[in-house]
Amino acid sequence: MAHFGLLSYKGTGHLNPLISLSRQLIARGHKVTLFQSPELELRAREQGLDFFPIETSHSADIKQHRTRKPTSSASLVEIRYRLHRISSEMETFLHAYPPALRATGVDTLIMGEISLTGPTVAELLRLPYFIVSTSIPHNFGWHAPRSILSTTSWTEGLQKKLLEVSVLHMNGPVLWSLDRLRKRVGLASARNIAKTHPELAHITQWPQCLDDQRFTLPTNFFYTGPFVNDMARPSIDFPWEKLDGRPLVYASLGTTRKNDASIFHRIAQACSGLGMQLVITLGGRRDPSILGGLPGDPVVVGNAPQLELLKSAAIVITHAGPNTVLETLLHGKPMVALPMTLDQPAVAARLAKAGAAVVLSEQYRSVKDIRDALLKVRDDPRYHEASIKLQTQMLPLRGLERAAEIIEQSLASHHRSVPPAQDLPFTDTQTAIHNVLERETANLSLA
Repeated sequence: MAHFGLLSYKGTGHLNPLISLSRQLIARGHKVTLFQSPELELRAREQGLDFFPIETSHSADIKQHRTRKPTSSASLVEIRYRLHRISSEMETFLHAYPPALRATGVDTLIMGEISLTGPTVAELLRLPYFIVSTSIPHNFGWHAPRSILSTTSWTEGLQKKLLEVSVLHMNGPVLWSLDRLRKRVGLASARNIAKTHPELAHITQWPQCLDDQRFTLPTNFFYTGPFVNDMARPSIDFPWEKLDGRPLVYASLGTTRKNDASIFHRIAQACSGLGMQLVITLGGRRDPSILGGLPGDPVVVGNAPQLELLKSAAIVITHAGPNTVLETLLHGKPMVALPMTLDQPAVAARLAKAGAAVVLSEQYRSVKDIRDALLKVRDDPRYHEASIKLQTQMLPLRGLERAAEIIEQSLASHHRSVPPAQDLPFTDTQTAIHNVLERETANLSLA
């Protein structure tokens, strides 16, 4: 059996599906160790994963004088700050991952697509690896019609474009920083990693039935289906006694603090008087007391047992995050989508095309707009029918089982075709990385 090292961004939208996949692999006799910040250890161990803490203070301390967060959120200074922070995090993980992976005896890596240093670490240690997309894969592009995209100033638009090029497609400043470190340990540009040390498979939980038609795909790319396992979710208390039997509107706008609290006031006002009961979850990032006295007296909680509530919901109001969307469709429920950023407009565009949601762009989210959208979804049976159709297509996909099968089969084929490599001595590899980081710390620059 394999010992998988899991490299994941710690955001809930990334961890939930990857922990579900890990549980599936553990049930099949494998071992999985999560490498992340110490505060996630309890959750990992509760789910049956092993855990190795990765401290991130090393890089933050080094970069402190250059990464003080600017006060302006939409400026060139903000762009520079965010790119410096990404570079700093890459430096930390390149420094911390190799000794941690060696110490635990990991023989294969599973990494979220946003793990920018993951493939480089795999190449350094000569480990086979798998890339997992928890949303629409980056290399497909997150395109959406202008009618769905939020309005931005030119600096916000530049920031979005630069980060998309640098992070999603690994070009520009982030790639230059990574390549500088790769070169010092004898590795070619990360652009060539598909030739020098490719992933065994690239797997996405995004279902093909909800994607654009694609005529060519890499041979090692696989659609599966949603990675949903209710046993992989932490237990969450909820005041079930407050539900009064009216049709339920469940509103979840993700786990970020970036949503303006006024959107929840507009949602509550829009629902008030429609004969429906509203439940709002704040994604664990806000205190429910900030939303006291909302119109219609909705149930407001800091965090909610989403999978259980989806069983009862009539309509879901969502930010179009991929996990909430896929979980909602697995329950056959239509949506009102309020996308904001990153992959959300692209996800919303696919929902609109499939007829499973009304999508409101940022400039059209008044109380009247939201109310009209709710009434349209409630009263037009085509939205419910489209959601049921997608549910029917997605339920048989067995996303977790299929992903685990692909991983096992690809790994077995790799072991049959590739003789065991003669690894560099650990001390040599670790020393080389350490020396590079020490030399580059002072002058690692995105300029």
